[in-house]
Amino acid sequence: MPVTTRFSCTLIAAALLGGCAAPVPPKPPIDTTPKARPAVQQTRASFACTGALPAVHRQICADDALAQLDKALVQKQHRLQHELDPVGSLLLAANHRQWLLSRGEKCAVTMDTEPNEQLRHCLTGLYQQRRRALDSWPPARPTAGNDPHALASYAEYRLVDNRDAGVCEQTGAELNRDLRRHGLPSPARLDGVTLIAGSHAQVPQASVDGRQVRVELYNAGLYAGYQTRARGLSVDGQPLLDDATLPFWIAEQPNYGGRAHAASSQTGDYGTIDVFRRGGQAYVLVNETWGFYSPAARGESAYAGLYRLDGANLQPLCLYQTYLTPPRTNTLAGLAAYSRLEAELNDIAGDPLPAMAQHERRDAFQAWKEAQWTLLNLPLLGTDALQRYGREAALHQRQDQALDALFDWSERNLTNKQIYRRVMPMMQPAWQELQQMFLGQGLNEAQARIAADLLLHETLARAMENLAPPTQPVALPLAAHASYNPRYAMAPAPGDLERGRQFATLHSVLLNNAPAPVVRDFIAYESNTLGPRRGLGPDDSPAVMAAVLRPDNLQLLLNAGFDADQRNRLGKTALMSAAEHNQADSVRLLLDQGANVHGQTQLRPTMGVGGPERREAGQGRQTALLLAAARADRTVIEQLTAAGATTLAWDGYDRQVCQAMQSNDTLDTTERDRLRDSLCGSYAALPAAERQPVDVRQGDVLQHQVDGVEYRISLKSRPAMSLFGRSLDLRPDELDRQLPPLALKIGTAAVRRGGMELTGPLTLQLPDLAGSSASSLAMHVGFPVAAKGGHVAGYSLSQQPAAKVLSVLFDSERNDAAGTWRALLSAAQLQNLKPTNQAYILLHTRGGRAIEYQLMVTD
Repeated sequence: MPVTTRFSCTLIAAALLGGCAAPVPPKPPIDTTPKARPAVQQTRASFACTGALPAVHRQICADDALAQLDKALVQKQHRLQHELDPVGSLLLAANHRQWLLSRGEKCAVTMDTEPNEQLRHCLTGLYQQRRRALDSWPPARPTAGNDPHALASYAEYRLVDNRDAGVCEQTGAELNRDLRRHGLPSPARLDGVTLIAGSHAQVPQASVDGRQVRVELYNAGLYAGYQTRARGLSVDGQPLLDDATLPFWIAEQPNYGGRAHAASSQTGDYGTIDVFRRGGQAYVLVNETWGFYSPAARGESAYAGLYRLDGANLQPLCLYQTYLTPPRTNTLAGLAAYSRLEAELNDIAGDPLPAMAQHERRDAFQAWKEAQWTLLNLPLLGTDALQRYGREAALHQRQDQALDALFDWSERNLTNKQIYRRVMPMMQPAWQELQQMFLGQGLNEAQARIAADLLLHETLARAMENLAPPTQPVALPLAAHASYNPRYAMAPAPGDLERGRQFATLHSVLLNNAPAPVVRDFIAYESNTLGPRRGLGPDDSPAVMAAVLRPDNLQLLLNAGFDADQRNRLGKTALMSAAEHNQADSVRLLLDQGANVHGQTQLRPTMGVGGPERREAGQGRQTALLLAAARADRTVIEQLTAAGATTLAWDGYDRQVCQAMQSNDTLDTTERDRLRDSLCGSYAALPAAERQPVDVRQGDVLQHQVDGVEYRISLKSRPAMSLFGRSLDLRPDELDRQLPPLALKIGTAAVRRGGMELTGPLTLQLPDLAGSSASSLAMHVGFPVAAKGGHVAGYSLSQQPAAKVLSVLFDSERNDAAGTWRALLSAAQLQNLKPTNQAYILLHTRGGRAIEYQLMVTD
């Protein structure tokens, strides 16, 4: 198929050259007139219904009532988090992430699920139930005490510009008293104050001396922690204060610092704006944001300003520095033990789960940046909140759940168990290191321990959230001041999680190195009760694979008739596991038992719990020799080569084994030289009987070679969709030039003229692949849309039915269009699928640019 796919963009540059130098004109005066801000863009649901979305999100976007439920629930969630103490907010945010992941499991949604009435009904019930739970979650009441609020350790109102001594000094002293007592101060709590409108009032707008005064409040979004922020103040519809008003005042101060004065924060807004009356006079108090979102750079301060409101005039009275402790930077660089633990936990967690939409992944990443920064740099906020609001029970419950999740994950297979054994000894050193750091910040021993508990807990628990979606209903965290008896220490020592456990399966006792008598008892028990299912762990991981670190236990299994070649669902065998873990004795036992040295794993991209398993499932075919070449010593490699492992399992396999050996840290230079002849020479052909079938219907990825080029081809389900665009018939060599401007026109027409939402990448629909030629290419070019808009002249909506397609990513460095179509056609024949001569080309831009070819097939 002669379709060109290298889409080019033209960059136009212009330079103006003058013949002689002209006098430099004076800088124009800075315009300090307050400006009206553009309206905040609203989305249908709590997220934009555009781009590639998981099935749950597609269902929400396809139903107006569900979209409204989603939006209202997330708004409620954000309000609660904003009102909660730091620890309560952290726990509720984590709980909400788990609830979001649980939707697909609860309603049996898979990646191929299409919107339907049953799914809509299930999701509606979930959302209503969650909203009732949030509405009834008991509010936290702080315990009474005389200790100042922890926020007062980091913030204080200090007067720097006093234009009314009687007002400024009194107000500053009162704000500081309120700060020490309550935390974030509110003018509503000051003596003689009547709050009129704004951040702490019941309404954003009210009448003041016959004029309509309005504070613009809004949800500031991802990069402001979804806080309710204030963007400005208007009187009778005219802007009186915008995001630059307070910074301009700050810039007038001597030595005010080097920060830009064009905006008060990254999102161009303030923490709060409050309008109040006191002594017959109206005032406006403006506070910049604090903490992670403070506009102040290191060594600077955030500010607050008090203005007198006279009709439509705003008169500056009092400027206060507020955030006085500069943020610590690069703190983690000196925490070697904690950094190593965090890296290991991140590796266990792996990439975000497929059920998480792109916006949820960004949310989770940004929320962790904020939480980690706050726990590191403002530790007293957490220690104070934990005790003041009684969050100990909820925190320890979540820590127990996270530790149980880590242990359960380790019980899945031998690789996980080895990682677990490496991670557990890291816990206490990291915890002790954190305590020392907090002691160095000036915390006492009790405070340093609690601060270390909080940071270690969030680091661990957040990683464990990403192992797999919850399969059980997600209940809200324990209420404040609840009772709970922790099972584990916050930083358990190695062996603590195993203490008191009853290992109930043969697979488990083998992973945990049980002695021979125990193994014999379990072999006998499971042989009698389970029959052919004896010894199997998760994903059908066989007992012989779990035993390779203990050759004596492996011998017991082989003597009891366990199959040396039994595979898990990935196709992995005990011989591969023994080679991977460099177990020469177990390799010998398995080879003596007749283990197949040519066995191969299969590509299963959707399999696995946690990062290591998902990587293994998606990395491609593996053999015992390939694993040994990368990780084992010379003894194991030579055992496998002597058993005939150097056969050409697939094209390029010999080069792959040779390259793996070159990067094997277990081998020294001399050993590599000795092995080079056997591993890097010519391989014999693999016997036909040993070649493993691949079935794309089961999720296998077909590594298919055509014309010397290897393609990774998978079977996908395309949902039914509406393509907004226009038909095109042109020469293939004109595609590069015409497609970019056409795509821009189509997208603009859909959104601006049609009022539609783009829901996917630019798509080229080819209705007759066989009818295309070197001189004519007929296609429909368009974007998938949520078709809620009207007709647009010159464009059409093409309804595309749900279909099965063979899919491959196009590599412009290695592929050509015709060869790629030939590869898809021959792959269809190889897999007994019938091509329909209809095809698609998708131009992905989210998460990196990629071109995807799709050939429609029927089974």
